[in-house]
Amino acid sequence: MSGKVDGLSPEALEQITLELLKNDAELTYDPELHPQILDGVRQRAVELSNVLGDEIAVVDEARRAWRRPLAIAALALLVASLLILGTTFWSAGIPFRSRAANTTFSLGLVALGTLAVVNRWSAIRRRSLVASRELRSALMPPLRALVRLIISELQGDDVRWSGTLHTSKAPALVELNLQDTIPSLTYERLRTFICGHESSATGLAGARGSGKTTLMRQLRLDEALDCHVALVSAPVQYSAVEFTRLIHSELAQVGLKPGEAGLIRNRMAAPALRAVLRTLLGSVVVLLLVTLWIYDKNRPTPNSFNLGWTGFTAVVLGALIVGFVISRQWALFQSRAKLMVSPQTTRELCLQQLEFLRWSTTVERSASTAVKVSGSGFEGGSKLSRTEREVTHAESVQALRQFVDQLLALSNKPVVICVDELDKLANPAEAVDAINGLKDLFHVAKAHFVLSVSTDAMHSFAARGVPVRDVFDSAFDTIISVGPLSLEESQTLISRRARDFSKVFVLFCHAWSGGHARDLIRTARSCVDLKRELKGDEEATITLLSRRVLRKDLREVVDATVEKLRGEGDELTKAMLDRVLAFQESLEDEVPSLYDLVEASEFPPDTGTVAAEAQPAATLASYARIAGLCERLFSVARQPAAWQTEAMSKAVTALAGARSSLGRHPREIERRLKRAADACAVVEASAVTAVPART
Repeated sequence: MSGKVDGLSPEALEQITLELLKNDAELTYDPELHPQILDGVRQRAVELSNVLGDEIAVVDEARRAWRRPLAIAALALLVASLLILGTTFWSAGIPFRSRAANTTFSLGLVALGTLAVVNRWSAIRRRSLVASRELRSALMPPLRALVRLIISELQGDDVRWSGTLHTSKAPALVELNLQDTIPSLTYERLRTFICGHESSATGLAGARGSGKTTLMRQLRLDEALDCHVALVSAPVQYSAVEFTRLIHSELAQVGLKPGEAGLIRNRMAAPALRAVLRTLLGSVVVLLLVTLWIYDKNRPTPNSFNLGWTGFTAVVLGALIVGFVISRQWALFQSRAKLMVSPQTTRELCLQQLEFLRWSTTVERSASTAVKVSGSGFEGGSKLSRTEREVTHAESVQALRQFVDQLLALSNKPVVICVDELDKLANPAEAVDAINGLKDLFHVAKAHFVLSVSTDAMHSFAARGVPVRDVFDSAFDTIISVGPLSLEESQTLISRRARDFSKVFVLFCHAWSGGHARDLIRTARSCVDLKRELKGDEEATITLLSRRVLRKDLREVVDATVEKLRGEGDELTKAMLDRVLAFQESLEDEVPSLYDLVEASEFPPDTGTVAAEAQPAATLASYARIAGLCERLFSVARQPAAWQTEAMSKAVTALAGARSSLGRHPREIERRLKRAADACAVVEASAVTAVPART
């Protein structure tokens, strides 16, 4: 699909790209290089189609709407009515005995046919316009990201590896739903595990913001996976029955055609309006038939006075009543038929399940008896009403299991159910209840479950006495840890979100963030924000900006630590507070380097057995030492070639490893800190081309 995104022509894609290059202030670039950028977009159009799979399918579905039987039937009705109208002028006996009846009948058919065609055309046009507008809106973020990446690749090494930051605008340095925050090795591991097993229950463990949600979205976009993938976010307030129904509903919508679920929700949201429209349609049909009957009684012209205005009004009211009855009976017949008929296709099954989840069933039976003689007598009646009771959690789980079995039987495609943000539940024990509530669904043939749990939530479970290990060991086949981004992945992420962002600053952002996607974006955004705050005579060098970013983040952590230690505490807590306050005061001195300041400071010890409020103070020393090593590594101005050495790459990777180890065992942190310090020392020893830095 080179140069083409399905649902969007190559010419349209090229035109949109040119508009971005000319009108978007962030993407304005040398016009002479526009052809190369357009060529790059054409060659990577498949990347856009992979991200926009749902929107493209909706556009294609809207374009195929005229091929549907309903549209063909509307056109056939219009053509037939026109033919009958034509025959009226040549034959007086078709289909009624009078020409007036033929004319009225034909005009009625013409009106109905025209109304059906116009209504269908308006609906298709409106749907097509909405789909195209949504496709264009969804196309903009990934297209902008692709253009930024291509521009970065077109730049020379002297620009890409410059020690000065030229980025002044970076609106995409926020948590957008782009697919560039996924550690590729982690995704391949998850995908391989799903494809390699008949059924599975997989846990995704990782810190908040590590890319678990984006990884699940990628499962939905992966066309090669060929599965029904439902993504469900856990509600803040947990209810076992409602949570199961939510999963049931999301899975039912996956089996529908693109965009159809939204149309169904709209119809369900306005049942009264649909009932009124059905009533009016039935009334018009009845009124037309009555009018034809009147015309067919050898009356050459319509004359309402033959019935009288009272009679004519009675006919109209009678038509409305009959239309209302027909509408109610038709709606009742449809609802019962949908729930009782055995579905033959995946679409019919999913529609039936949505109908089942949306409405409760009420059955009423009534009987009456009356005896009257000369206007007097007696009458009596009885009524029996039955309403379907609320289902229990066990019944909702059983209904979902049956639906999964039916979906697998009809589609012959595996089912992947992703449950995200279990750590969002207010009570940690509720997350364990949610997992236990879904265990009955685990290991259904061709059914795979992927559940996201943060490491923070797992630690809180253990702190509250919840048997986490037993729950996880009995529930999951495997738990995949969502690791940090690699250096190459961090470079790609920043290049797709910020233009002219030097790779030297990417090295710094990766080292200081530990490869954590959310922190990486925040660090890059801090660099851009601090650049805008520079004075007129200050240059946005890596030395200056890295120093200010590190000190800013360190001050914020120290301030938060002081707040944690406030209030009454034991002697150990008070001693910790004194040391933290002393370090907080030393940070006000901008003269000494951060590395020297940290080495000269005394921090609270990390014994690993402190109270929760003292935990930030216990890990402050390691955090500050990493900041000092980062400042020391990036405080030297280097030539572009010096930043690209293997020693520099190892030092940055070691610093990122030390940063990502915070929160682990103190010995593990110390081991990684020593490795990072040794790697930085190797860089310093080999920096023969370094020059003094300007601060």
